[in-house]
Amino acid sequence: MQKKSWEKFVLLYLGGVLISLSQFKIVPILSQINHYFHLSLTDSAWLMSAFTVAAVFLALPGGDIVSKIGPKKLIVILMSCLILGNFIGGLAPNYFWLLFSRFIEGIPFSMIIMVGIVFINQWFPDINHGLATGIWGTFSAAGSLIAMNLFEPLTKISGLKSPWIFIIVCAVILLILYLKFFEKDNNSQNLTKNISTIKLLKPIIKTPKIWFLAIAQGAMAFVLYAFINLYPLLFTSFYHLKASKANFLASLFGLFGVPFGLLAGYLMDKYSKHEIDITLISFGLMTLSCIPMLWLSGTVSYVIQVFSLSATIMMSSSCVMVLAPKAAPNNSLIGYTVSFVNFLYYLGIITGTPLVTKAIETSWTYAAWLLSLVCFLGVISIILFMVFNKRKE
Repeated sequence: MQKKSWEKFVLLYLGGVLISLSQFKIVPILSQINHYFHLSLTDSAWLMSAFTVAAVFLALPGGDIVSKIGPKKLIVILMSCLILGNFIGGLAPNYFWLLFSRFIEGIPFSMIIMVGIVFINQWFPDINHGLATGIWGTFSAAGSLIAMNLFEPLTKISGLKSPWIFIIVCAVILLILYLKFFEKDNNSQNLTKNISTIKLLKPIIKTPKIWFLAIAQGAMAFVLYAFINLYPLLFTSFYHLKASKANFLASLFGLFGVPFGLLAGYLMDKYSKHEIDITLISFGLMTLSCIPMLWLSGTVSYVIQVFSLSATIMMSSSCVMVLAPKAAPNNSLIGYTVSFVNFLYYLGIITGTPLVTKAIETSWTYAAWLLSLVCFLGVISIILFMVFNKRKE
């Protein structure tokens, strides 16, 4: 039974990585896209933002959708949207259609985390739940790492539209495998079918510990995506490194994080009685890793800071993903609870880079203070989650 669960999990993980590849395929070939479509920097920035905008609008309804139609039907729909979005993007004759395709691609990005958590709770109800969740939390970092190293050489060999074709082919294969190997949705997953979304969200909104968990995840996402987007600028503008070295150091951020997502899942399984303590330690170490961002000196210190921040952010994120389903008022509301946590996660993504960039315009010191305070907000939120979790609600 466990073997079959892990086999299905591998297929699920590949789907998450593929959606991440679709998200990040723009980044390594952005200059070629700007040249091909004659885009300004603002225009090209929207090609990345469109992904997250769709996620914010669909995060909360996502819980309702997965509860009413089931995770298998939903992941089939998400893969179909990924195929459609990349098909439109691959044929896009102008910027409008390319931007529209990115909104379509953002639909699977908005719900894949939640669908994955629902499947994991279904496949691993008793053992290896934390490990599977920890591994699942690494798909975005893995996709980013692959995209940064795959798509630029691929476009040089096969042309600018080859990343879109690559993703379409992979998505079609995964769609067929999902239809064949994933079990049918059972009726028990549709117990909330005739209940309004507002009524289903009420017990979640009235549960303080879910709010604090969601705020912590939002704080983590704020810091994560601010560093993903601004690490190269930090190393070139503040530390005056060459662009090639700055980009290399920034690329290590995704690489270092992957194994620590697995470690977080393993620890949450092995020491399940102390899972909130592990989460608090992760957020605390994330804060300590962020604070010295302007006090570095030399390559070794740069690598150590990137390593420690990447590792602790990935552990923090994975720990929250393990805790979120357990915070649900009941099993039928797991999807809604994860959707609510993801809603603040996506808000963190959207607000992080613009606010930190605005702070940088004043000074890097302001930016460092902002990021450190947001990290500390995550720590406080987990402490409050711990307090309210001990109460009988």
